[in-house]
Amino acid sequence: MNHDLNVISDADYDRTMLLMLVGIFLVLLVLFRSIVMPIYIVISLLITFNTSLAITELIYVHIFGLSGVSWAVPFFGFVILLALGVDYSIFLMDRFKENRHMGPHEALLEAMKSMGSVIISAAIILGGTFAAMLPSGVMSLLQIATLVLCGLFLYALVMLPLFIPVMVKLFGKYNWWPFMKNN
Repeated sequence: MNHDLNVISDADYDRTMLLMLVGIFLVLLVLFRSIVMPIYIVISLLITFNTSLAITELIYVHIFGLSGVSWAVPFFGFVILLALGVDYSIFLMDRFKENRHMGPHEALLEAMKSMGSVIISAAIILGGTFAAMLPSGVMSLLQIATLVLCGLFLYALVMLPLFIPVMVKLFGKYNWWPFMKNN
């Protein structure tokens, strides 16, 4: 029974992951009128998810000695983290888009000044909500909460303030490629 459940969940997980990534990419493409920004935003979300999953596995397998994480953890963790991460990315990058008349460095700096506290506050509040699942004692809920907490804080404190600005600086005026001029 567990084997059958695992096979079904793997197929659903792969299909859901692909549909979510394509859907998020298309929405970001339309929203930002750029191919470049959606690519590095999606990459940042995937890095965050995989790192959070690895941290969760490290905690529950290598520290607590379990045989693995629950089958539900990657599936639900992926859905939750991508939804939250893309939301936070839109907060920041939409403000960056509003300031596109500035240079990319200045536009992102202004976006981070105005949206940084909003993103951090949202991550703290949502982190508290997921932390409330920790005392439940239900192992899959503990693992999902751990994954989401790691992902929230990794995305809000590392990816958005460090990875995204590096990408913006790296691509410069090509952040808007090919649809939109930055002036």
